[in-house]
Amino acid sequence: MKARIHSVLAGMLLLFAFVLGAAPLQAAEPKELVEGAIQRVLETLRADEERAQTDPDFVLQVIEDEILPLVDIEGMARLILARHWRDATPEQRRRFTEAFRNTLLNAYGVRLADYLDRRVVVIPRRSRQDDRMAVVATEIEVGRGQPNLVVNYRLRPVDGEWKVFDVEAEGLSFVGNFRTSFNTEIGRHGLDALIARLEAGDRSLIDDVIDDAAQQGNGDRG
Repeated sequence: MKARIHSVLAGMLLLFAFVLGAAPLQAAEPKELVEGAIQRVLETLRADEERAQTDPDFVLQVIEDEILPLVDIEGMARLILARHWRDATPEQRRRFTEAFRNTLLNAYGVRLADYLDRRVVVIPRRSRQDDRMAVVATEIEVGRGQPNLVVNYRLRPVDGEWKVFDVEAEGLSFVGNFRTSFNTEIGRHGLDALIARLEAGDRSLIDDVIDDAAQQGNGDRG
């Protein structure tokens, strides 16, 4: 189950690679943005696949330059910290947002190269949209006899553009799982300690989320 959760979390993190292009809100529907983005990003990295497989800095630079502008990182950070965000100082908020983004990307962003041979399909019948939020449902072909990963991207308008603020895979919420784990850490050691660990690049904080999700998945199956 844990190996499957590793794949699920990696699938969640594909949002950093799939939601591409700073199109204004009225220019395209969320489904079109996601579907077009998937193809453009994969084609870009497949065109230089050897470098994508051997040069992590290349993959991270693609993400940094092309993708992160379309992800509501601050909105994610606010949802993850929940009540702690309200109590945090502006400096703590800034440091947490930056450190979380950097730790996440360095831990899993480079794994995008492992997905260059995967096919990702948008499922219109499971997608929905209104003026305040859109859900774009996709499936990632895992192969090797395993069932496909069902990944739902949640987007909302931010300053006139659709931006991703959460991802759900296998029924697990990206934001929800990090909120549970980080709130436990804050309760034990405080927000400053969590920020310091993230700033130091402590990947065990990410691994803890995987372990918790694996236990949750085993409980659901048991």
